[in-house]
Amino acid sequence: MKITEITIDPLITGRSLVRVHTDEGITGLAEAGRSPLVFKAYLEQSINQLMIGQDPLLIERNWERLSLGVEEWPVRHPSQIVGIIDVALWDIFGKATGLPVHTLMGGATRKKIQLYWSQGNGWKKQPEDMRKQVETGLNMGFSAFKIRMDWKDYRQDSDPRKDFAMFKLCREFLPVEMPLGFDANNGYSVSTAIEQGVKFQELGIAHFEEPLPQYDYPGYRQVVDALDVPISTGELDTGRWHFRDLIALGNPDILQPDILNAGGPSEVKRIYEMALVANKPIMPHSPTAGINSMASLHTYSTIKNATRPHEFSLEFSPAFEDLERLFIDPILPKDGHIELSDGPGYGLEINEKELPNLIANI
Repeated sequence: MKITEITIDPLITGRSLVRVHTDEGITGLAEAGRSPLVFKAYLEQSINQLMIGQDPLLIERNWERLSLGVEEWPVRHPSQIVGIIDVALWDIFGKATGLPVHTLMGGATRKKIQLYWSQGNGWKKQPEDMRKQVETGLNMGFSAFKIRMDWKDYRQDSDPRKDFAMFKLCREFLPVEMPLGFDANNGYSVSTAIEQGVKFQELGIAHFEEPLPQYDYPGYRQVVDALDVPISTGELDTGRWHFRDLIALGNPDILQPDILNAGGPSEVKRIYEMALVANKPIMPHSPTAGINSMASLHTYSTIKNATRPHEFSLEFSPAFEDLERLFIDPILPKDGHIELSDGPGYGLEINEKELPNLIANI
């Protein structure tokens, strides 16, 4: 089997459909996110030269070609770009063998996975606005939650008092048995993170996510050592070497690799194995419904200590009705859970009749 073509189609859903085609008629699926022109430039300038004519089933070798380059084409691609192709190659592997990706990765430890309702942009909302959005998730059947401030490191320590009031209101609204996490999205200094964390732990917090900028590994160790609440981070880290250093220097309680940022299912699986060795719980960052989320869920399902809910957010997901048009048998959240398919690959097939109606102009 050889790769013959790689295509990208921007969709009206806000995502872009990437397809890796082969000479045996098997096509692997992935998503390029919200920057189709960036991926298209990489595709035209280097990915085609490295990947056309290659055997798609040699997933590790292809990952190395894209990540490290080859002597005749020494281009190293960002992990987010490598991850897109890697997602599609695992789908091809599954379709070629007739097996789901979770089986090819060693077997699922569970196929019904709880999701947590993730709601963001807290920095520009009032506490009551966030409470209402948490209530929306509760009414949809979710039983685990997280609120995100989306501060970023350039708005550091902007309004921690309002942040705490928002968390307090949402925590008091939800039943005590339903976990609620708080994501500062890199928004605090070390001292503010510790001050907030002390107050959070008095209310009962499921996890305190990205209290600091992701590059401040020594600061993370200070926060972790000062607090009893679980500190999580990792969604912006790229590859196993960054996670090695994150564990050694920052020592967070929970690791959160993103299926694309980390370099695709191949690299995320390796990071999960590192987490097992370091006795670190994992909680992936891939909050959308669609192809990349299915890749994240298949990979997550194969790890024995993957017992925490997987993130989900309507803010980043295409509308369910669009996904129902895009896929012949869409796999969508139901009652706060998602059920993995035993179909080949990720269990998703494009509805070719509807696809032309979903392609966007760029």
